[in-house]
Amino acid sequence: MNIRRIAGFVHRNYRLTIVIIGVVLLTLVFLFGADKNEQEADASTYNVKYYKCITVDTDDTLWSIADEYISEEYDSIDDYIKEIRSINDLTGDTIYSGATLVIPYYTAPM
Repeated sequence: MNIRRIAGFVHRNYRLTIVIIGVVLLTLVFLFGADKNEQEADASTYNVKYYKCITVDTDDTLWSIADEYISEEYDSIDDYIKEIRSINDLTGDTIYSGATLVIPYYTAPM
């Protein structure tokens, strides 16, 4: 089809053209509006990783600390303990009372 044929079709079928354009625009508005609602729902359901410092108490172990602060974002308590070790440059399981540890945790965005 050349441009003259298209222009002629549009001119002869003005009402049909307006209806088609309206349907296309409504479809686009619906699709983009639905996507925005999904993005807002997704944004409200995710957690953000934060860090805090804790002071090790006499009876604390890496396991007890991990048990207290672990969340569903970790596959296992061992993975969480490995991250605590990495953040704090620990090579073993030994921690001392009075020491400060950086602990990761997840919570909803502030």
